[in-house]
Amino acid sequence: MILGPSLGQLGSIAGSRPWLWISLSLLIGAMSFSSLLLNPPKTEFGFELGYTTADAPSILEMRAQRDFFTDGKEGNPWYQALFAEPRDSKKSMHEGKEYNELKAFYRRIKNLTIRYDETLGKDITYYDLCGSTCNLNELLFTTEEWSFFGMKYPITLLSYVFLSYVSNIGKHFYHVRTDNTSKLLNANKAMLVFMAFYQTKEVKSDLTLYEEVVQYAVDDYNSRGNSSLILTLHGERGMSSAVQQGMSHAFEYLGYGVALSVIVLFGVLLFFSILFSQLTIFRIIFIWICAMVVPLLAFITAFSIYNFLGYSITPLTIFTPFLALMHGFYTVIMLTHTWLSDSELRRDSRDEHLLEVFATCMPSLIVTSSPAAALIVCLVYPIANYAAVSFLMGLIMSFVIVFSVFFFSPAMLIICPAQDFTPLPTGNNKEVVKPTLKKVESLRDCYCEHVDRSKCVKVVAVVFVLVLLVVPVYFGCTSLEGNLDYRQLLRPDNPRNYGVHLMSDVVWPTWFSIMFFVNKPPTFSNPREYGRFKSMIAEIEEIDGKLPSDTDMVWINDFCRHTGTKPTDDSLNMTQFKSFIEDFIYKSWKDGVKYEFINDTTPVITSMLHIVSFQGTKSLADKARLFEKCRAITNKYPEFKTTPFDTEIGFADIILQVPLVVAVIPLVSITTMFIVSTIIIGNLSVAILNFFFAGLLYASTIGTVSLLEINVNPFNAAFFLIIAAMSPSYTTHFCYYYQQAMRIKPRAAKRDRMNEMLRKCFFPCISSILCAFCVFLPCMFSDIDIFIAVAFTNIVFCILGVLIAFCAQVFLNMLPDMFTGTHWFCSPQS
Repeated sequence: MILGPSLGQLGSIAGSRPWLWISLSLLIGAMSFSSLLLNPPKTEFGFELGYTTADAPSILEMRAQRDFFTDGKEGNPWYQALFAEPRDSKKSMHEGKEYNELKAFYRRIKNLTIRYDETLGKDITYYDLCGSTCNLNELLFTTEEWSFFGMKYPITLLSYVFLSYVSNIGKHFYHVRTDNTSKLLNANKAMLVFMAFYQTKEVKSDLTLYEEVVQYAVDDYNSRGNSSLILTLHGERGMSSAVQQGMSHAFEYLGYGVALSVIVLFGVLLFFSILFSQLTIFRIIFIWICAMVVPLLAFITAFSIYNFLGYSITPLTIFTPFLALMHGFYTVIMLTHTWLSDSELRRDSRDEHLLEVFATCMPSLIVTSSPAAALIVCLVYPIANYAAVSFLMGLIMSFVIVFSVFFFSPAMLIICPAQDFTPLPTGNNKEVVKPTLKKVESLRDCYCEHVDRSKCVKVVAVVFVLVLLVVPVYFGCTSLEGNLDYRQLLRPDNPRNYGVHLMSDVVWPTWFSIMFFVNKPPTFSNPREYGRFKSMIAEIEEIDGKLPSDTDMVWINDFCRHTGTKPTDDSLNMTQFKSFIEDFIYKSWKDGVKYEFINDTTPVITSMLHIVSFQGTKSLADKARLFEKCRAITNKYPEFKTTPFDTEIGFADIILQVPLVVAVIPLVSITTMFIVSTIIIGNLSVAILNFFFAGLLYASTIGTVSLLEINVNPFNAAFFLIIAAMSPSYTTHFCYYYQQAMRIKPRAAKRDRMNEMLRKCFFPCISSILCAFCVFLPCMFSDIDIFIAVAFTNIVFCILGVLIAFCAQVFLNMLPDMFTGTHWFCSPQS
């Protein structure tokens, strides 16, 4: 115990002028709160920036999509989908009244007035915002108009005068039924897509307002009894509103959890009062209030620094106040128990008693708080928002210790002063044993005797640890993946769930399209260059779930139909490109291929779009895996500078990188704890054991919830970092006090060392776990799956923490005394 005396002096300093330190603590808290009022924090709940590394592939891929459609101008994409279903399930969306109503509704909403612009002196409509993407759905209506003999699915033949064309309608119709000739007989669902790019906040605001206007039109249409369709709008504004409602609902239950934890804290203090026959009800209330102030001061001060440095509130910061609460309660409970358990020993002054309290428990509290240093250092982590939340968590843990020392400890000294100048015991003095404490000591003696002598207990502990290493750690952690279903953020009765269902359970598994932007196409008349390009496409064709090549949407297929050639030819006769691109039907490819002419005859393709479709994609995790396969192929052909793209590609990279976040930052955190514990405990074997069990607790928690199909995502990643930071709290005190007992009594038997260990830390540890358990318990009864998963993870963490703490005690007892003694590695035995 290298730092014990120094930390004891810290207690003497805090106890010598208690009112000064209390005043300074409250002043710092008031100043921090004032800074937040004067400089309100910014909120950034979007996932566009800060959730991937700066070199994430999706950044380049999203830029490629933007540059292709905006000719290199700055801009951000906006999307919206309109789904339609017939009210009469026997009807179909591809013909008759249902189709006509959908077409009429689509034409009407594109011309709806969004607002009146006084500067331009006209009404703003969708046509003023969509740019080159205004006609995304027009091919469907042209296809139906020219399909005189009905449409085939997914590829249909068009006839115009004496010419024939081919059209792909697969992305527009779902839940279809066809005959053996692929003729479309029935389509239960139809989808129309809206897309635009915005460069300014004004345009973004107009697009958001447009979605609101369309939603009103949809609601009005659905309310009519004579309408033949049921329409569903799926867009950013509606989802954002639904997520906010879900968060508000979940926060109510988090509030209940905080209240429950505070009540449990009061019960803990009341129990300590009964156990040690101290404290009146008024003193308990005052200590209880001071205990609640500690996490509040810690969070406000930490967050004010975080805000001062320019960081924003993000989804990752949602759970950080609960780290302050759990770690704060944990620290003050340990300090209170240590103060009360030794309060009747002889002291020359109150500050001397606080010195002894700090010398006793502060070293282990420093070890349990040491992840704070690692979390602060992780500010350099390459993913900005995870680095920021890690920094905030580190500040919170640091200030919990600071305010526990300089606010709670002086307050405890004033509220519950220790006795001064207690006479030394003499032979005539009779030791008074408190009834409750006597029962506790009797049970503790029995427990220690059983653990020390029972081989069965040791076997059970070893087997349990081995099972944890094999099942949750190996199988669970290796199967951990990032994923998110947007319905996890919504209440079950929210109508937006249906839009997510249509997109996730209908569209993606049936017809999931990936856009390949070829930014440096080959010279198609050159057999070698075109051969390399065909090789890349052929490899893409081999990806699992790829739909037949005739469903691909690329100008090459139509060009070959126009010229009577085949895409598999050695080269293409590009002299006919001009007649192709100016053809009445094929001119729509001007939006899918960028070109220029040399001498008005020879075309040069500068960039092009190749849309490839897949089936069987059921989740964001499936999308992410598919993107990785596509990237692996396109990276083999760097000369074409091909980038795959989908509207979810940014989020796919987020969930691909988040598992590494919950591995690297916790590893740094727990490793830092090991280094600090080695220094403070002063024994390598005990420090290694503590490191092993803290790491096992975190890994087994992650592995267990992974086996139960709880995935990691940006909403719960911060909570995984919190349990990594809290993991050392479950085993450190047992390891520290067991080793410390040898310093107090060098020849103490293992049973006596265990008894002393449990006397000092059993009740505060189990009480702290109970408080932490209650914080998220009410969320188990909420309607939001993300918060239910977090609550369940916390329950698993607390239960495993208790079991692993028991195993740590057994393993300490099993180690030879020479490895758990007062020397750094091996203590000599007499």
